[in-house]
Amino acid sequence: MVNLILDSKEAVHVENAGSVDKDTTVSKSNGPDNAMLKAGKTETKNDKQIGSNMQVGISSIGAWMLGVGANIGSFAFLIHANMIAQAGPLGACAAWIVAALMTVPLALILAELSSMFPAAGGPYVYKYVALKRLIPGMGELLGFLTGWIFWIFLISSYSCMSNGLVNLLSANIWGTAQASPIWFGPVVITALFGGATVLNLMQISQATKLNTVFTLMKILLALGFVALVVFSPHSSLTNLWQTTNLSGNGNFFTNVAVILPLAIGGFSGIEMAGCTASETKDARKSVPRAIMMTVATITLMYVGICGAICFAQPYVLSADKTVAVVSGTKFLATLPSMSAHLLGPVAGLIATAGVVLSIVSCGFSGLLVAARTSYSMAETGLFPKVFCELHPKTKVPQYALVFQCIFMAGIGIAAYLLGKTGLVPDAYSFLGSTCGFLYALLALLYGVCLMGLRYTDPDMARPFRLGKSGNSIAWLFAIGSAIPFAVVAFACTGVAHQLGGAVLLLLGVPVYGYYRWRK
Repeated sequence: MVNLILDSKEAVHVENAGSVDKDTTVSKSNGPDNAMLKAGKTETKNDKQIGSNMQVGISSIGAWMLGVGANIGSFAFLIHANMIAQAGPLGACAAWIVAALMTVPLALILAELSSMFPAAGGPYVYKYVALKRLIPGMGELLGFLTGWIFWIFLISSYSCMSNGLVNLLSANIWGTAQASPIWFGPVVITALFGGATVLNLMQISQATKLNTVFTLMKILLALGFVALVVFSPHSSLTNLWQTTNLSGNGNFFTNVAVILPLAIGGFSGIEMAGCTASETKDARKSVPRAIMMTVATITLMYVGICGAICFAQPYVLSADKTVAVVSGTKFLATLPSMSAHLLGPVAGLIATAGVVLSIVSCGFSGLLVAARTSYSMAETGLFPKVFCELHPKTKVPQYALVFQCIFMAGIGIAAYLLGKTGLVPDAYSFLGSTCGFLYALLALLYGVCLMGLRYTDPDMARPFRLGKSGNSIAWLFAIGSAIPFAVVAFACTGVAHQLGGAVLLLLGVPVYGYYRWRK
């Protein structure tokens, strides 16, 4: 059993079975798979496990479906028109494959960390604990900022997705995304997050069953579209095998590098199952398995849908030079638009309805996992205490959910208005690339935390471990994960997106200062 006692005065103390530090207070646990949080002095008997008061109701399959459902929203169906325009058909497919390969070492790192810390808001707990032990004094600030980045990343990602929903509905109602009235976006975004919040107030067992149904529908939508393209008489491998982008740039590697942050953004959430670990059955084994299965599933969906779109037709730039359209038409290189092009308007409407459902369900799943992150940050005393309060019947963090609804809607509406006023050319892709940058920073830190804990706490229980003994394999994966994500963060990402991410990161410093002062 691993008991993590988070002390407001001292560094984090880790207590291992059979190996207890002389300055560590032994606490009773309600279960063998829970990380423990103690607020105040270590002598206090008022122990509290992070998430121990929540209801356990997520099965192994439910954890896998939650990971997939929280990742697949609008990107898998709508972002390809932007990517093909910038990188060309082959470049767009290559970017998804490269992003998937970059994610594999990270997934293995996350699998080990999740087996060590089966707590609510797991990804925050991994980094908070590891950095406090690695860097006494500054570790708490750095640990909080990594949690802040992760939370802001989640908020920004789902705000980005809400803009994808607005664009999709606007194109279907008014013909183009730009033609909708300015009030339409705020109404849609508010309805999306408001409805998702209400659904998230149900018990976790019911919520994850609903998420599983939604996720299976997304997978069926993707399979149906791929089958439609395969049997289309217009499909050709020649359409896919185009190495230049639609502006004529023939530098294939540069084209791929330009859109790689967008592709990374599509994988930036593979650890979602770890956020609900305290509510998952046999979490030490179920969550690592769910993380690996999530990566495999979403890779097949991204590459399969992008390949099918590229295979279906040749594309040219749209009139505004921002997205790919079928040559001689106004059909976008997206799943709903190509369904209408290949099979008629009814098929397009059905596909659009499926994507709308995907976005709504992803917002539902995203609010669910993000609330557990802010819950755990509040448990460490560095976020509003009210976020720790659970609904008396369903045991979900009700106030964290409500606040996140307001915050997500606010960012989504702000990004929409920036796009409408022309301050940013495309709020959807701008937020997507900014999220890719933020996640690249997080990915760098996961490897650091893994290796730090290998040396500070070598005897901590690790049901999933990289290598049977020693640290060589762990070092290999940590370095293999760090290098490509560093390249994405600092070489592939545009300055505007880096600045946007930096501003969001620095906003966490006064938040930490305020709650640290109160503590």
